[in-house]
Amino acid sequence: MKLFVKFMSLALIAAVGGLFFIKGPDGQPLLTLGDLKPDTPRLSAEPSEPTTVYKWKDENGVWQFSSEPVDGVDAAAQIEKMELTGDINTVPAFKEPRRASTSTPEVPSLAGMPPGLTTVSPDKVEELTQAAQQIEETAALRKQQIDQAIGQQ
Repeated sequence: MKLFVKFMSLALIAAVGGLFFIKGPDGQPLLTLGDLKPDTPRLSAEPSEPTTVYKWKDENGVWQFSSEPVDGVDAAAQIEKMELTGDINTVPAFKEPRRASTSTPEVPSLAGMPPGLTTVSPDKVEELTQAAQQIEETAALRKQQIDQAIGQQ
């Protein structure tokens, strides 16, 4: 068994090593040492041209960023224009397609709820609140029953 493992190891080394010597259709070896190095981008010493970014808070108080001026943002929301220099990653702004109808679906009020902290859909919030109230009432009733049983009424 040891001889078989040694033979297979030698065959594997020969197969990989052979790629450095076998010529491809272009006359170059199929594999070179340069192919084994990771591609790393070269950093440029030259400054890149500035990028304009627009920053504002939406109606929920969450910061939003865009590479283009925003339509339909409240006048009270202050849009800050920033000029960024250097090599940075940017994503083009999302343009929401215009809807055919002007009516928007009714969404229950989430005024008392912090933005972004719920995983419950808005139409289930009222149902969830009612269930929590029922649990609270059941807990109060059980506490009263325990107090009566141990004589603390």
